[in-house]
Amino acid sequence: MFKRVSPGALRTGLTRSRAAMAALGAYLLLYLSWQLFHWLPGPQERGQAFLIPADAAAVWATWMAGRRCAGAPELRRFWRTMSAAMAAELVADAIQLSNDLRYATPPSPTAADAFFLAFYVLLFVALMRVPVAPVTRAKRVQILLDGATIVLGGGAIVWYFVLGPTVKAGGEGPLATAVSLAYPTGDVILLAGLAAVLLRRSPAILRRPLLLIASGIAVAIVADVLYGYASLHGGYTDGDPIDTLYVLEFLLFALAGIAQQPVRVGDPRAVVGEWNEPAPRASWLPYVSAPIGFGLLVGVEWNSPFFPQLSLVLIVMTIGGLVAARQYLALRELAATDLELRRNIAQRREAEQVKDEFISVVGHELRTPLTSIRGSLGLLAGGVMGELPREAGEMLELAIVNTDRLVRLINEVLDIERMDAGRTELELAPVKACELVREAVQVIQMTATQAKVTLHSEVQDVTVQADADRIVQALVNLLGNAVKFSARGSVVTTAVAVEHGRALFSVRDSGRGIPEDRLKSIFERFRQVDASDAREKGGTGLGLPIARGIVEQQGGRMWVQSSVGEGSTFYFTLRLADEREEEGRGSREPATAVGGR
Repeated sequence: MFKRVSPGALRTGLTRSRAAMAALGAYLLLYLSWQLFHWLPGPQERGQAFLIPADAAAVWATWMAGRRCAGAPELRRFWRTMSAAMAAELVADAIQLSNDLRYATPPSPTAADAFFLAFYVLLFVALMRVPVAPVTRAKRVQILLDGATIVLGGGAIVWYFVLGPTVKAGGEGPLATAVSLAYPTGDVILLAGLAAVLLRRSPAILRRPLLLIASGIAVAIVADVLYGYASLHGGYTDGDPIDTLYVLEFLLFALAGIAQQPVRVGDPRAVVGEWNEPAPRASWLPYVSAPIGFGLLVGVEWNSPFFPQLSLVLIVMTIGGLVAARQYLALRELAATDLELRRNIAQRREAEQVKDEFISVVGHELRTPLTSIRGSLGLLAGGVMGELPREAGEMLELAIVNTDRLVRLINEVLDIERMDAGRTELELAPVKACELVREAVQVIQMTATQAKVTLHSEVQDVTVQADADRIVQALVNLLGNAVKFSARGSVVTTAVAVEHGRALFSVRDSGRGIPEDRLKSIFERFRQVDASDAREKGGTGLGLPIARGIVEQQGGRMWVQSSVGEGSTFYFTLRLADEREEEGRGSREPATAVGGR
């Protein structure tokens, strides 16, 4: 069973998260101040030391995020892998800093490169461990097309700025060249993994951390492209302003870990939603990445004597083809959805027609003979055929009770179906509230007397605009419920007052009350507070829906306030006949209506 986090623990967690975020922001400002003023003594390469605390913060935050996901093993594994990726980057930066301080010209490649590349692999594995919603075959193809568009748009930039020039430059050994090519290739792979996650539905509790992780990966890709471009042109040294992006990258990863909320066993927020929910916001990424990539490439190649180059033309054609294919699939899916919707509408109309025919049969073929049967049973009970034996009399009384109950059920079903169909005709007219209450009390008085319950009225001189017969019916339903669930010797009070320019009716009892978890469903059809009520109390579960429907049809509103063991009070409002805007003592109506008995 899902156990919520206590408010005290939640407040403590929020305070710690805000403090951690403030510390990360202060650290970023500290690093920016060094970039501007170089207040750290020694060579510029010492600025590489600022990466170590940022990496350590990311390791700690992602590890703690995994601990907070103890109730969701998949999320825990995801954060553990993220922490391993951050640890690989920490080791790599430490080795890199050591080499910068030990050598005037650091060797390349080094052990740091192995850990840097391990960071890419582990981060990609972490992205693949994100729980995502299952999709249909058509959706899978659509996601593949979107992902390919994103990767091609970003990959084209990586190729033109880093990969292509690296291949053309040559001059290095095979190992050094392979390592140089591995970095931008890793960026493209990360971009593919990110697209695969963002374009599918993930757990609600992971969406904010994923957004921060996506931002960190985007910053990393931009930083790697700038680093590769600057290295190819001899314009990069450790501690360069480009490193600001790397510091920001790992601070974003740290923020992602901090943003992860605690997850307990059974937490519904950790469950992946169905694909019939609204599409992720990342669905617009293909349409953004394609023009951005194309625009950058055109800007770079505009002055080339061979513009447009064949590779640029091929890239543009491929992106255009992917977007066109994606739109074609979207149109096909839209057409299929429209066809399915039309079929559903046709089936719904057929079902409505069958239901109307059934209601007609109930109204004419069942109610008429039941009325005849009830009349015959009444004559027998009245002694028309002579005095009956005691056992026969008991059986006759039981038959009368069950027949009345069946007739009442049929009438209530017909009433509620007429309301749904909008076929209920109202005869609105000014009527005294006291007359409505008096008629309802007269109807229910015998039942109250048998139950040893006293009916009490507190009615102000109020005239309402209403259909009198229908409002009396609603009051009878409410009073009947109040009497039914009240103990012997108790009092049921009906009151009418004016509050905020409306007539406020209330029926109060001192019965068993309604549990809080039933308040929202009690006005639904065939619902009872207890499943045994239908057998023990003889209710159908339609009285309250009918009463609320009657009130709402006449421009009013019905709700309930209840405490278990103390009783319930049902309220409803009606328009005043003269629409007077009288000032009341303050409405007792809650901000949102809830259910009742």
